[in-house]
Amino acid sequence: MAMAAKKRPENERSIVLNHRFEHRITVARFGKESMDAGNYANALLKYNEYFRIMADVKQVKDAYSLTPKNFDPKKDLREMLMMSHLYFEMARIYDASPRFSEEAKKCVDQFVLFSIDQPYQVINSELARKSLRKRSFKNPKFFRDAYEQIFVKSKRCYIVTFCYGDTHPITNQYRKLKDLLLEYKAGQELVRIYYSYSSRAVENWKGNFFMQVFAKIIIRPILLLFSKTLLPLIIK
Repeated sequence: MAMAAKKRPENERSIVLNHRFEHRITVARFGKESMDAGNYANALLKYNEYFRIMADVKQVKDAYSLTPKNFDPKKDLREMLMMSHLYFEMARIYDASPRFSEEAKKCVDQFVLFSIDQPYQVINSELARKSLRKRSFKNPKFFRDAYEQIFVKSKRCYIVTFCYGDTHPITNQYRKLKDLLLEYKAGQELVRIYYSYSSRAVENWKGNFFMQVFAKIIIRPILLLFSKTLLPLIIK
């Protein structure tokens, strides 16, 4: 009898949590509608409600304790993308008030955490870049650092990595070239354009036998030739 009585509240909590989880997208949508309407207080209320649901489901302390490891990247990719954008919008709201700069930083950090090495990384780097161009932040360093971590400091060199792998010496050589380019404004724009197009290209190439053969026969030798001739002169 005692065991049955103990299990009853647990079952009830599980039912309530499942119900909340089933309605989480609706909660997030209400937050987005409030955000678009300029009702930032209600947007923040709904976004925090969404993250409380996710924290409870994943059995972590709060919204800032959630990590990509709590999710299945194959099944939960859309949810993770949405979460990263909600963190970013919360950061924007908190940033408007100096009292909440700590919360803004936490949200920006979560945005970065849910962006790095994800398939939508380039999308989020563009989100951060465009926001920095269009908006005046009270804590611009938070958002600038986020952009640099997601985009500029990423170790990924899409086409080179596709051809040679992540740890090949030639891949590391091209990373050094990228680091050199990033020291100059024109170089930063060149890297940004390269990432924007190469990331999409590589995603399409992965399942394309013809492009895999093309990369092996044509692109690899070109990259190798450049790395043995001009590249050492540039990054010496």
